Amino acid sequence: MEYHQAIQNRAGQTVAVTNKYVPTLIVSGVNSAGLLAQSQALDPLAQKRDNASAAAIAAANAENLGYAAIRALTVSLPHAAEGELSDSIPAESALLDLLTPVYGVDPRTTELALQRGNRLVSALTSINTYLAGLTPPRGPVTSGGKGVADLSALIAAQPALEQAVEDRGADLTGGRNDLHTAAVGVDRLNKHFYTRLQSEGRTNPDLANALKQIDTGTGNLPPTLGVKSVLQGGTDHLHILLGYDPGTFNGNAVNTVEWQVVGVDADFTNHSVTVDPSGNVLGPFTVGQTVNLRTRVTSHTGTTLGSVRTLTIAAI
Repeated sequence: MEYHQAIQNRAGQTVAVTNKYVPTLIVSGVNSAGLLAQSQALDPLAQKRDNASAAAIAAANAENLGYAAIRALTVSLPHAAEGELSDSIPAESALLDLLTPVYGVDPRTTELALQRGNRLVSALTSINTYLAGLTPPRGPVTSGGKGVADLSALIAAQPALEQAVEDRGADLTGGRNDLHTAAVGVDRLNKHFYTRLQSEGRTNPDLANALKQIDTGTGNLPPTLGVKSVLQGGTDHLHILLGYDPGTFNGNAVNTVEWQVVGVDADFTNHSVTVDPSGNVLGPFTVGQTVNLRTRVTSHTGTTLGSVRTLTIAAI
């Protein structure tokens, strides 16, 4: 279970004991019904966080797939252009020289892919104009049926995809913070209730014995291992690349990541690997498969599970 779920469990136990033995108990202006209500209010906050997480994953993958498509065209289209032109013809040799600045940029990042793409669009525009003016005219340079118009469209769309990553990331941070703040508040209220119940139990042996029903180890559960990114990638674009939130890896616990292929696996029991703090690569999967993932952290005090993240493998 997650941290907030453990807090909810303790609240439920606390409310049950309170209602049976001290139903009129009020702590910090809150009765047992109020404690239960605050506990239940964590559910919509968790859902809000999960929705934000799904949106952040989708935005990051859209940006990543956009980059991959730009990179692929900036690599293949120059070779296709070379196949259309001859270095022995002065006019075509001059056009081939336009590709030199393109080759000078390695598209290893989105920024560099955009830079190379813009240079390539300029070169291909001149090359295509030349090819169209021949007798008979020849068609524009393409690779896999895609040409300069497709590359231009991808380049134009990429800034909005990058901004979406930042926006959805901010939403996710806010959702996480809201849930954590509320869970800490319920945990604090849980403990205040327990202290008062202990005091009442000094003169009530049955209550003192009932306090054993309340799990007081909740606060000692290992922290949840946070997932920062879930990206489709690898050289074949059929793997899942996992990155983890800095500072959430607990070297004194057993950290694993588990996954389930929807429609193939009934649960998470079939697939798991030890977490590499620098990131894990899972797969390969096939296009169209939907994969659910979650982290598990186990120590001598118990186990926490991360929220489920989902990614559907898209065609590139």
